[in-house]
Amino acid sequence: MEKLNELDTTGVAPLIYMNPERNVWREDVVLQEISVADGLKNAAKHNESFFFVPKIIEK
Repeated sequence: MEKLNELDTTGVAPLIYMNPERNVWREDVVLQEISVADGLKNAAKHNESFFFVPKIIEK
């Protein structure tokens, strides 16, 4: 940090974003949709609406 403090940053604008583009938004458009049944048909374990996966984080 001391080395950085030695640099002359006069005229250098503070960096807020990593690139000049900010908040580039687009409209959400649904192009294709599958049914819940189709989404779950290849799942090893599931109920009517959700996948069941092994617990990987212990408390």
